[in-house]
Amino acid sequence: MPDTIAEEKQIPSSAGKEPDQRLWPVATVMATGIFATTFVQLQGLGYLPFNHLLAGMGLDSDKSATFFSLSMLPWTFKVIAGLLVDGVPLFGSRRRAYLLLSALTAAAMWLWMGWAPGNYNFLLLLAIGMNTAIVFGSTTSGGLLVEAGQKFNASGRLSSLRVFAQNLGAALGLPVGGLLAAHALGWTSTAALLPLLCLFAAAWFLLREPPLPPPVGHGRSFVEQHLHVIASIWRQIRNVLRPQMLLPAALLFFIQAVPTFRSTCFYQYQTQELHYSDVAIGWLGLAGYGAALLSSGVYAWWCRKVPLRVSLYGAIILTCLSALPYLYYTAYTPYMPRAMAIEGVGTFLQYLAYLPLMDLAVRCTPKGSEALGYSLLISVWNIGLAIGTKTGPMLYEHSLSKGMNSLIWLNAGVTLAGIVIIFLLPKNLLNAREGK
Repeated sequence: MPDTIAEEKQIPSSAGKEPDQRLWPVATVMATGIFATTFVQLQGLGYLPFNHLLAGMGLDSDKSATFFSLSMLPWTFKVIAGLLVDGVPLFGSRRRAYLLLSALTAAAMWLWMGWAPGNYNFLLLLAIGMNTAIVFGSTTSGGLLVEAGQKFNASGRLSSLRVFAQNLGAALGLPVGGLLAAHALGWTSTAALLPLLCLFAAAWFLLREPPLPPPVGHGRSFVEQHLHVIASIWRQIRNVLRPQMLLPAALLFFIQAVPTFRSTCFYQYQTQELHYSDVAIGWLGLAGYGAALLSSGVYAWWCRKVPLRVSLYGAIILTCLSALPYLYYTAYTPYMPRAMAIEGVGTFLQYLAYLPLMDLAVRCTPKGSEALGYSLLISVWNIGLAIGTKTGPMLYEHSLSKGMNSLIWLNAGVTLAGIVIIFLLPKNLLNAREGK
């Protein structure tokens, strides 16, 4: 199965600026795809409007978390999208056609949600369909990242660009969602269209793929051609089922599966106990994710100075520390100076900690199965996230007697156990720094 990037003629690093010139269109499409699929998520643009809508329907934080968890189910099956993107070309394309179709389908689902939001079950069905569409866009963007990162030895820098685009999408999505939360959902759906159209345009104009050779079964019977597709998918599966991916996957899962306070329970804690408005929470999100944008620049410099193993140990410590500022959250005051500082510091540390984990995911993904391998690791990450965001509110509502500080301490303490997994990771993945 040809590789759109990995199988091009290799150009040595001495070839001046030509590798960077060949990298930037792919990096631009990848970053646009990550931005768009982050901005339009229910955890981004839709987070405050849907929380506002569900609270207005009389649902508590546990039941609202169930809606969000079910709507995010497609992200736990991202590996299936990876299988198709790597193993089954669409209209003769391994990447471009998937991005175009993803953007158009997600836009249609958002419009449908916005103008027909009356029924809980119907909304949930549309939310699952929208997430399914953007999973394909995110998976294809991840495949582009891994191909370019491995070819140009730029996994840390491209991972930093990916997280920058992700944080930018979240930073803009939350305040926009906060401003629109009190209005009809149709306004939110309209706001989702612009980044999706940008993704469509970027893929259409910037992404060029070499023509694919005819498949082995070309010109043969219908059954033979489909057997070839099945064989291609099976080769992709065997390529990613390697021991080098098991422990990295375990680490990604563990970090996200720790019961978290960053979920629906914190929204209800902010609005019901501390009396923050949706607009105020949106501006706090902008402060947090705006500060997190700096983490990408820090890691893009740091990854070339130290081995990945050092960065991973730091990631566990920073993840733990990122929870502690939230112990000092106070009730709403004009301009929210303390809350702004807490969101800025906490989110910056959280995303600086995530970057070495994303770098690890790129390094351990097998060549030739970039979208599948990376999506498998991100699916494991998202399964852990679904567990963590469900168990956190469940403990908050039923076991911790709505003690937010207890949940924060639990999150920070359990996270430290991830250091044990780093001891077991393969040395060949961790001992080199980027560029070496």
